[in-house]
Parts: sequence; structure tokens; C-alpha cells
Amino acid sequence: MKSLILSALLANAAAAGGDVKNVLALPTSWRAEGGAATSLEALKGRWYALSFIYTSCAGSCPLTTKKLKRLDDTLAQAGKPLELVVVSLDPTHDTPAELVKYRDRYALKDAARWRILVGDDAQVRTLTMLLEFKYTKNPESGVIAHDNTVFLVNPKGDVVTSMSSLDQPMEAFVAAVPTPKPSAPRKGTGTKAR
Repeated sequence: MKSLILSALLANAAAAGGDVKNVLALPTSWRAEGGAATSLEALKGRWYALSFIYTSCAGSCPLTTKKLKRLDDTLAQAGKPLELVVVSLDPTHDTPAELVKYRDRYALKDAARWRILVGDDAQVRTLTMLLEFKYTKNPESGVIAHDNTVFLVNPKGDVVTSMSSLDQPMEAFVAAVPTPKPSAPRKGTGTKAR
């Protein structure tokens, strides 16, 4: 299994010159905040922003979370509601209890479009390699140095665009999010003229 994953990752990296990155290129499995099993496959058919944080981070992760909150507000005001998927880079520490504290700390308790996913180290490594998202953990301090990228993922799992969660303006990212099509009225719900 490891050689299959390594072969797929190497092939993906070799072809990365202009190929689209797809978060579903290799299967990954995750735990939702409450501990239930889930996958990125469950998000197929939806647009979402995907980013990485860890809850004990004192560096860039708080800034990333704040930018994601601004992105969420901006998209809601533009009529472009988008799900936000945050993947933990520290699965050992980011337990369901820590994720509750994280939501409380950033006033995300009622943020229904936010999903926080936790996997094991192999799942995190697979997804970050697919996205060419770099990170490394200092084994002594536990500090994780990492990229600060937010990816816009389309319903097929393809990355459409990305932005820095720190210093890049988000206008181009917001513009890349499609406005949902209005739903057609259901038959039998209109009023008849008399």
C-alpha cells in the first residue's frame, strides 16, 4: 500500500508542471470535530475553501483563522456562501476537546459552514503532498513550521485557485467563487390567478 501511495505521489509531483491538483487523487480519511469518520469525498459536489492550522499555534494560525472569518463574512455578503474546511496539522494534540476550545477562542461556535478535520499523520502527509503544501514539526518544541495557503476546491475536488492566508488580498479568491444559481420554484407551490 505504501509503495502504491508513493508511486501515485511521485507521478503527481512529476506531472505537476501544469496539471490541476485534485484533493481526491488519493483517498484520505478524517475525523470530524465530534469524532465521527468522514472523508473529502463526502464534500464532492460542493465548493469549499481548504486550509491547514493547528490549535496550539501561536504564530500564523491565528492570523489564518481570522482571515478565513473575514473570507466567510465577505462571501456571505456577496451571496456566495462557501464551506470552509480546516485540516489539523497536529492530530495528536487536536482532540475533540481542543477543537471546541478553538471554536470558542475564535467565536466559531455557531459557524455552521466551518468543518474541522483531523486525521492521522499519514493522512495529513498524503493531502499536503497532493497540494504541495509544505510543513515540518520540531520534535522537541512541537512547533510546526508550515505554508499559509488557502485553496479553493471545486465540486470535482480540483483546486481552482489559492491565496496566502497572511498577506495576499482576497478579492481574486472571492471572484473565483461562483454565485449559486437560483433554484427553480417547485411545481404546485405557486398561487393560481383567480
